Parts: sequence; structure tokens; C-alpha cells
Amino acid sequence: MISDVETTMIVLIDADDVKFAFSGWPDHICLAACLSSFGTCSMIVFRRDERHLMPDRLVKLLKLRRENTCFVPEVDGFKTKQFLYSDERRLMALVASDPVVLEEAVDYAVNYNYALEEGLDPAKMLGLDIPTADPVVASPRGTMVNEEANPMLPEFLRRSVERSRRPIFASRRVPTLGELIRA
Repeated sequence: MISDVETTMIVLIDADDVKFAFSGWPDHICLAACLSSFGTCSMIVFRRDERHLMPDRLVKLLKLRRENTCFVPEVDGFKTKQFLYSDERRLMALVASDPVVLEEAVDYAVNYNYALEEGLDPAKMLGLDIPTADPVVASPRGTMVNEEANPMLPEFLRRSVERSRRPIFASRRVPTLGELIRA
């Protein structure tokens, strides 16, 4: 279990590893599995080249305190935990049980590539540039993000962005994997 000090463990899973769960997983799209001590699991997709931005982005997005968050694998400036191979297999089974994650990944890849091709800032277009605010501890109910897509986007992309945001938290569930996180 996560100790009282750490309320969230975030496991950063490389794209090549997620491909074992989903054969159609897009290249360069990674996954952050955010496991809270409250029993929730949020799955958030990101590009491999965004990996260095993800720790701070996830802390802001999920409204966590840095000191209460640990990462696997180790991330500078954060605590880490031992994560056994058996834990990794159980986590990948949890990931594979949610086909919405694959849709998220495909939508994210398409929208991110569109932004790059059009010379747009992908972070702004996808609503990832979260303003800095004082972090708060996540509640047991989790956190919902209700932002509107950029009105300048074409209708088909706006719907795609909105769909890709919704499942970020729609994949939250109470896993039966209490032993997944070990001190």
C-alpha cells in the first residue's frame, strides 16, 4: 500500500510496453497510470518527447502535492517506490481492460500531429498548458477537468479533443489490485 505520506503513485509506461496490451497502439504515445491511495486510477496519454514535462503537468492536472506523489520509474525531484515485475503485469492487465485508453491514444496522436503540422502549439491546442496554481490534495472522488476545446479548431477536431479529454478521467475505477502498490 501507499504510505500515508504518499497519496499518489504515477507509473510512466513507455509506448513500446503499452503495445503489448494493444496491438494498434500509436508509436511514440506513452501512458501515465496515476494510482491514488483512495483506490482510483486515472490513465493519461502523452507523447514520448513530452516525458520530461509530464511530472509537473500531472501534478498540476491532478492537483497533487509534489511531496505526496511518487513516480515509477524514478523521476528527479520526486520519491519513488519499488515496483515488482508482478506489479507491472497486474498494471498492464488493468490497462488492457480499458479499450477507451486506446481511443484516447489514437485521438491524442492525431491531434498532436495536426497541431505540429499546422504550426500550432500542441499544449495550447489540446488544453495542456495548465495555469500554475497552489496545489491541493486530491479528494477521494478524484478531479474532473471541464475545459472547453479551443473555439478556433475545426468542428471535427474540437469533438475529437473533447472526446480525448473526457476519457482521461472516465477510465478511473476502483481496482481490485490493492496489493499493486507496495511500500
